[in-house]
Amino acid sequence: MNKKQRTIIATLRNYPSFPIDQILLEETIKGATGELSQAQAKRKTSIGEFYKVQLRFMRWKVWVVQLLIVLGMALLLYNSVQERNGNIQLIMLTSIAAPLLVIAGIQTMTQSISFNMQEIELSTYHRLEKLTLVRMSLLGMADLIGLTLLGGLLSAWTETGILDLVLYLLVPFNLTCFGCLWLLNRVRTRNCGYYCLLYCGLVVTGQMFLTCNPSLGLFESSAKVKWLVLLLLTTLGVVRQVNGLRKTCCSHETASSIQM
Repeated sequence: MNKKQRTIIATLRNYPSFPIDQILLEETIKGATGELSQAQAKRKTSIGEFYKVQLRFMRWKVWVVQLLIVLGMALLLYNSVQERNGNIQLIMLTSIAAPLLVIAGIQTMTQSISFNMQEIELSTYHRLEKLTLVRMSLLGMADLIGLTLLGGLLSAWTETGILDLVLYLLVPFNLTCFGCLWLLNRVRTRNCGYYCLLYCGLVVTGQMFLTCNPSLGLFESSAKVKWLVLLLLTTLGVVRQVNGLRKTCCSHETASSIQM
């Protein structure tokens, strides 16, 4: 410590300090805390408003593609009914819509990684975990609405039971979602969207193979127990992967805050 620094320290020590009023200090702290709480309350967004904001954020082309998939599949079902094809073939044909609907929303889920936007999303007011889960739930609800419409048409045009429709439509949907979420949890590169598309393409190819080979007996009444087991396993798998994606988002947020 040089002489100039010692002089400054001595001057500060000798500087007279005014007495502190403890009551006024507590009132100041309380007032500042109240002002901060009010400012944060004004910035808070309700769940409904946040969903509306994210709905406007998502590109309209995603909804158009999903609508076209539902309409196109409904048209194919109508033509198949007119040609009096069997119920099994109709069910197998309708189940292909599940991975196609997931494909329509893949870009929305991977665009922050594909276009290097993750740092921007990490710096926003809302948490990355919340953003990801809300977007995923919006896409999932849209997919389920589309599958419900197709299932309703299939039930009205054929004698297929509700349980059969739930099994044959949700199992491919859950299987596709599980694979894509697994990839999103483990492949955090710009090509993750292409990997998800490749996986969805494999699921569609497998379903087309089953459609062309109904003699395998996978859609017979004796195989319902296997479908129930698959539905349970794929549902548990989706839940686990969603929880894993949530943890992945939290870890990225933690790493970002440490670097800052």
